[in-house]
Amino acid sequence: MITDSSDLKSYHRPDIQGLRGVAVLLVVIYHTGVAFPGGFIGVDMFFVISGFVITQVLMREYEETGTIRLRSFYARRARRLIPALSLIIVFTLLVSLVAMSPFGEQQQIIKTAIASVFFAGNIHLFAQNTYDALKNNPLRHLWSLGVEEQFYWVYPVFFVALLRIAKKRFIKVLIVVLSAFAAISFGIGVLLTYGFEFGYTKGSPLSSQFGFLSKIGFQPGSDWPTKFAFFGAPARFWEILVGAVLAVCINKLVIHSKFGSRFLIGVGVGAISWATFMLSPISKFPGFIALLPVAGTALLILCGRQSKICDSLLSSKQLVYIGDISYSLYLWHWPFIVFARAIWPGTSLAPFVAALLSVFPAVASYNFIEKRFRENRALAETKTLRLTAALMAVSLIFSFALDEAADSGLGLVVPEIRSDNFASGLNNNCTEFPTNFEVECSVGPNDAPFLVYLFGDSNAAAASTGVAEAVLSMGGALVIAAGSGCPFLATSPTDLCAAFNKTRFNSVEKREPDVVLIVNHQSNYLVDNYHPWGKAENMLQSLSQTLLWLDTLGIPAIVQGEIPFCDFKINFVSRLSSKRKSCEGNYDQQLDHLELLFATERLTKDFAQHYFFDPRFTVCPKELCAPFLNGKMVFVDRDHLSPSGSRMLTPIFVDAIKKVLEQK
Repeated sequence: MITDSSDLKSYHRPDIQGLRGVAVLLVVIYHTGVAFPGGFIGVDMFFVISGFVITQVLMREYEETGTIRLRSFYARRARRLIPALSLIIVFTLLVSLVAMSPFGEQQQIIKTAIASVFFAGNIHLFAQNTYDALKNNPLRHLWSLGVEEQFYWVYPVFFVALLRIAKKRFIKVLIVVLSAFAAISFGIGVLLTYGFEFGYTKGSPLSSQFGFLSKIGFQPGSDWPTKFAFFGAPARFWEILVGAVLAVCINKLVIHSKFGSRFLIGVGVGAISWATFMLSPISKFPGFIALLPVAGTALLILCGRQSKICDSLLSSKQLVYIGDISYSLYLWHWPFIVFARAIWPGTSLAPFVAALLSVFPAVASYNFIEKRFRENRALAETKTLRLTAALMAVSLIFSFALDEAADSGLGLVVPEIRSDNFASGLNNNCTEFPTNFEVECSVGPNDAPFLVYLFGDSNAAAASTGVAEAVLSMGGALVIAAGSGCPFLATSPTDLCAAFNKTRFNSVEKREPDVVLIVNHQSNYLVDNYHPWGKAENMLQSLSQTLLWLDTLGIPAIVQGEIPFCDFKINFVSRLSSKRKSCEGNYDQQLDHLELLFATERLTKDFAQHYFFDPRFTVCPKELCAPFLNGKMVFVDRDHLSPSGSRMLTPIFVDAIKKVLEQK
């Protein structure tokens, strides 16, 4: 028997429900963009609370019955989670038909829905790592549910096995083992957050032996460690384990001193508050800094009841009720916010209003779905299994049916897509870090009078259609080498990009092309996690070094100024809106973009043989950017030209190439 467990008779603690309420409010408010730049730590608070509550449930069951029935545990979890989850998945799929684009966005949502049915949303999002998967996905928030349930696939089985092995020494052994696993998981998370690749580097034996992993997100030399630190279950389990360890030994950690308990409560509140207000999406997270919300939550669970003020606040009816509906509110708020942004782009109040409105379906889901299924004792384990299978099947059927509908285009005008560009048609590898680009990504006659190199990030691939038409019409030869997130610059943010740029620089030095055409986007990289760039001056310094190097080789460069951002939607709602006729936020409102554009122009003109041109007035005639012009698509997404858009620049490319060749 477990004799030194927590007071199982007083298991339900209103203050913990109130703490759940605080956690979900932080997440919801953070997602609206109104306040709390570090409000995402509410998820970490959830993890700690979950580990604490579930461990006490397991211990209480053993204390009261002398056994732990795994089938009953998993049946309870299924009744608790799957009905409400299935409802939000079906709702999201249906609304996405109207609010989201059938040309990429809906397909990404459907894939996330299928993964989330099996509690693998975090795995899917890590493997995808695309703009639509992470930004415009109304099911993105289900990644945390994946982490939590992957833990509970294993934890109860491990708990029972250890109970049978350790027997009378179970508590002591459990504390030691859980603490050891937590320390290992924490260490993994910290190392990954700071980019440690565990030997899985480009060209290493591990990357050769397990090369198939690159297809699911583990691309050697890329930033996979930091992304896996966030989405990967092994790097997050320690947060749940902290709550589990606390549940096992909470009686032994009672603080009898009023001053001591109040001090620890203050530390806990301070840690959570500091993380909420001082962290942001660009912080190195989880890493060491995740200790703040995790430790803060653990301290409030440990000492919260020993302070009347803290206990009365967390146990207030309002917070407890928000804690009661926290699961449903978490499920509903993010789809509402994403759909509001899609339907009313540029409206700053839309996310906030959407979050408020999401409370109503959350309350309904809690009362009519969650409570009814969770409290229905008539649902035996076998019936629960059948119900679970049926609900999962419904979600999957909707997903597959809507996938067929989305692929049909839903009657909307089929737009051009990024993979329609010339570089992708030439060889798909030419757009994603090609290594043998001198051969595989080369077009034009062998005896061409001149050779042009087109280098840059994904914007170079987007420009390739117009560039190819210009070069080939002049009888020249063209070599293309582009990599997403990897501008052609002297400095690089990742090992993969650094190696690729080294290959590009070596090729220029070896073959000495007549012209190097540089097409980069710059504003996208003005964030701290793109070190050593991050700031405009760093980007410009790196470009200056690149142009100086080319200048010493006597090779002229043509630098295309970055294209402006164009936020737009192709969906049923946009057909009825004037928003489709123009980009949301014209280029004259994009101050960072204009600052970099003008600075790049000044920098390039400091070199006599280099040439700069501004694409704005060609792709945005009459000083107004629009996704469509004269019945043709200009932008394929917010920061890439379509093939038709790049063709608009063909005369500019021809003129620029002629000018630099005449100067040689």
